[in-house]
Formats: sequence, C-alpha cells, structure tokens
Amino acid sequence: MRAFSFILALLASMSANGTPLSSRTTSPPPTTQIVYQFPNETWLENIAIRQTGQLLVTVLSAPELWQVTLDPKSSQHALNANTNKPLASATLVHRIPDVTGLLGIVEMQQSDVFYVVAGNFSYDTYTSTSGSYSIWKIDMRRPSPHAVASKLTDIPEGVALNGMAALNMSQGLLVVADAGAGVVYTVNVDTGNYSKTIDDPTMKPNSSLAIGINGMKIRDEYLYYTSTAQKLFSRIPIDTTSGTPTGPAEIIATNVFGDDFSLDQAGDAYVAENPWDVVAKVTSGGEVSVVAGNLNSTLVAGATSTAFERTSGDGSVLYVTTSGGIGTPVRIEGGKVVAIYI
Repeated sequence: MRAFSFILALLASMSANGTPLSSRTTSPPPTTQIVYQFPNETWLENIAIRQTGQLLVTVLSAPELWQVTLDPKSSQHALNANTNKPLASATLVHRIPDVTGLLGIVEMQQSDVFYVVAGNFSYDTYTSTSGSYSIWKIDMRRPSPHAVASKLTDIPEGVALNGMAALNMSQGLLVVADAGAGVVYTVNVDTGNYSKTIDDPTMKPNSSLAIGINGMKIRDEYLYYTSTAQKLFSRIPIDTTSGTPTGPAEIIATNVFGDDFSLDQAGDAYVAENPWDVVAKVTSGGEVSVVAGNLNSTLVAGATSTAFERTSGDGSVLYVTTSGGIGTPVRIEGGKVVAIYI
C-alpha cells in the first residue's frame, strides 16, 4: 500500500469541519474529453503548450518529458461530441538521468526553448530529497519530437523545487518556487546564476503539509501563486528586472487547495486542486467556484496543472493534467490530459 496517510488525514480533517467544496458555486457541467491517458501509477505534474499546439507534460513518477500531439482531423469534432475516443498520441521527448521525477516547466526567450525542474521527490511517502534539484534546458527547435537537453544549473539549497514562471524574457530571467522552503529563486538562463529573491510568510509550508508556494504565473508585474499548505491564492508585486518584491503580498482567496494554475485574459485563475480532484475558478475579486470535478469523480482525479490552448487564439480549451488520483478517495488510474471547454 502506498503511504498516503498525510492526504487521507487532510481529507478526514476537511470532512470533520465540513467539506470546503460544498460552499462553492458550481458552473454547469462543461464539455470535456480525455485527450490522452498514461498507464496506471503515472503522475503527470505540469504542462506547457508549444506554439504548434502540441502539449509538453512533465512526469513526477519518472524523470520524463512527454509530448502529446492532438489529431487535427478529429480533436475538434470529438470535443464537441464529447466522445470517449482518445484525441492524441504521446511520444517520449527526453528522460533526465540521476533524478526520480520532473516538475515545473516554462517556455523562455526563443520560441520552443523550455526549462524544467528535475529532482528527487517520492510520491510514495510525499518526501523530497533536499539538494537534489536542478534546472534543465530543453531545446525543441529540432524536428519534433527530438530535443536537445542540457543541465542549466544545480540548486543545492533547494528543498523541493516545484513551479516556474517566466519573469523577464529579454533578460532571460525565470522564477522557481521552492515549495519545501517557501521561498522563490530568480534564475538567469543565460548564465545559470540564481539567487533567493522572495521569502514571504504566505509562501511557507506548515506542520500538516510540507508544500508551500507551488504554482506561479506573472502578469502585469505581479507574481500570482498558490500556497498549498496554507490553502491560499495570492499575489505579490515584483520587480521584473530582479525578481525582488516591490510591496507586500495580497491574499486574493482562501480555502484554495491549489497546485498549478493558468490565468485567462480577464485575469481569472483556473486552479488545479490536488487532491480535491477539482479545477476551480478564482476571480480577481476572490470569488471561488468549481469548474469541473469533485471528490467522487475521476474526471480530473488528482488535478495538478492547467494551461490554455494557444493555436485558436480564443483560449476556449483548457487542458488539465492529473496524477491519476494517487492518494485521493477516488480509485487510482493512469494520469491523463483532459480538455475542458470553458
């Protein structure tokens, strides 16, 4: 049996105090479709969309980056029809040596050049190996799906690196969350130099769950982030030339058990809530509603990240990655990519 007593204890605590999800409004059920499903016990952790529309997904249960390619002849019809036919194929892009899994991914500078977090994180015990984390460059500009992978830098101070966001494309700066320490590093992808630039109380883990700041996005000189253990969705003003904060953090919404997320054009966040098996919408005013899923459904069981499509221009399709429900009340299945019409 997998050692997920920490999640079960959290869920039991939620039930004892009244399930937070029950107080939320729920949107009408959206049109959804499984795009691609991986084998059992595959934990998909994060997602990035290439300019071609292909999906890159990181795997936490193995140190692998996969490309999911949609079938252009059938995907739109299948989504509209809400069929059960898979819409895509998957190809291994790269396997990074000497680590157990991959986490955050972000596109930087040149189109089709990505950076990923690699490290040792056990999803059996939900523990991280401090000092095992590094940032890798994945150059996808060669004919698909081949890639050139190279290590950018080790971050030996890292406790449990997780989400990433592009800070300044022209200067080659990205930010990476250390969920275990509750801090943010700024990394220069041209030099590999990095420094700790944000250390805020809203980002810290706690005694119940050793995962603090998790998913991150930057919009209009604000760093938006989820803080998993504290169940916060927050933002902090940030200097995009240095990564340092320019003011205090602001809590936008509470009771958001967030992993990674994406922002729409209006500034609303679509947050993957693992292990609540839900995708939630958090408005800029702090209103929280359920977009898809629930604790008794496998639709987005173990939702880990979200990303809007890039090719249509209207962002009407939201892609969600899942852990397969590992450690949640629903039955375990293979991690998958789910398309949701917003």
